[in-house]
Amino acid sequence: MSHEPTFFDYVCSNADKFALLFAFEVLAGALSLVLFLGTEPGTATHVVGVLNLVGIAVLGSATAAILLKCNRM
Repeated sequence: MSHEPTFFDYVCSNADKFALLFAFEVLAGALSLVLFLGTEPGTATHVVGVLNLVGIAVLGSATAAILLKCNRM
């Protein structure tokens, strides 16, 4: 049986950095939500707000999944 470190061992050894990344993603999501709610629909700024929220949701979900996997190991 091999005791070589796996990919997730390396990733989870940097879990504190992923937690910081997730905090920044939450902050960016909050700012994007303010941008989205504070602009009129149909404007370019509103579209940018929507795209920011979609991107933050995807990246935040992936980061949250990594943090959950590391906490359950």
